[in-house]
Amino acid sequence: MPELTFTTSVVGSFPRPRWLIEAFEKFNRGEIGREDFEELLDDAVKLTVKEEELAGLDVITDGEQRRTSFVAFVGQKIPGFKLIYVTDINPRALEIMKQYKAQLTYWRAVAVGEIRDSIIALDEFRFTRSVTDRRIKVTLPSPYLIMWETWDAKYSRDVYKDPEALAEAYSRVLRQEIIRLRDAGVDFIQLDEPMLGDLTEAKEDEPDRYRKVIEAIHGQKYRGFRNELYLARDLINETIKGIDGVRIGMHMDRWPNPDSPFYGVGFERLAPVVYDIKVKQYVLEYASPGSGDPAVFARDLPSDKELGLGVIDVRNPQVEDPKVVVQRVERVIGVLDPKRIWLNPDCGFAPGMYRKFERRIAFAKVRAMVEAARMLRSKYGEK
Repeated sequence: MPELTFTTSVVGSFPRPRWLIEAFEKFNRGEIGREDFEELLDDAVKLTVKEEELAGLDVITDGEQRRTSFVAFVGQKIPGFKLIYVTDINPRALEIMKQYKAQLTYWRAVAVGEIRDSIIALDEFRFTRSVTDRRIKVTLPSPYLIMWETWDAKYSRDVYKDPEALAEAYSRVLRQEIIRLRDAGVDFIQLDEPMLGDLTEAKEDEPDRYRKVIEAIHGQKYRGFRNELYLARDLINETIKGIDGVRIGMHMDRWPNPDSPFYGVGFERLAPVVYDIKVKQYVLEYASPGSGDPAVFARDLPSDKELGLGVIDVRNPQVEDPKVVVQRVERVIGVLDPKRIWLNPDCGFAPGMYRKFERRIAFAKVRAMVEAARMLRSKYGEK
């Protein structure tokens, strides 16, 4: 299939219907059975797929409707992880998050046993494939993210002596799932890597606020800016080495605070090491204030790679005018061939189940992005 210019997609999650959130709660309380719950999950995916189709997206997801969060769901899918409420890990956890202005998911997937090969997202893809003929993206947590999110000094050390050992074990499991998804016909596999994106806010000898929270709650230790970069790069490259036949991307986001010394600095701060990660596409946040200039990152992007440009602010409920979206894209026109530029929101609209973002607003924002892509194609040569 020939590549479009300004291909449109989403990062992953779409707001869950209120009735689905209620269904999760009822199922956890034992008020509805597994069969009824699964039917509601199927319905939520069908609804989200239809909305994404109506919005006009070129590449869709299932909206992560089956997942409690973009990362904690591994605790439900992979043997060896256990979901533990954050204050059971550390009684001061909520105070720590508030102190550093860094929000983590309350239900934490923690490595408590040896993790084993398991289906992570293949079942989700197969259902989505059965209800749409659009191209499909599947999102998976990267090994570096899992290392920081799920290794705990109290619960994990007897099985994995350090976080790196856990990351290597998960990398092997993830690799097998990527191969299964490729063989099943997935169009795009996206590795979620917000912990790498957060390094934009870190210093050589001082971690960013998210790592400060995880250090305090889980007992991990910061390795220094350069060492963290190299570790993230090597884990991802080892995971995907030699896998071809499918587009693999990496999503990095960040939540820049105005009081950060790196407010207004983009992901170029992670260069040149980040360019050595062997993914096809970098899916990056650039619409929210303080995220920097994407042209700076794109200028040195290797010629065989793509930019998934964040052009929709997922924190602000105001719906963008398509002309504003066009202006955001035009920051990288002249730096990259339009066929190397994909459009997407900055991040998922609902990376956690309880993230409040109205579905109608999310739909309108995606529609604005699709209209901007149409305008760009007309202006830059593709009808």
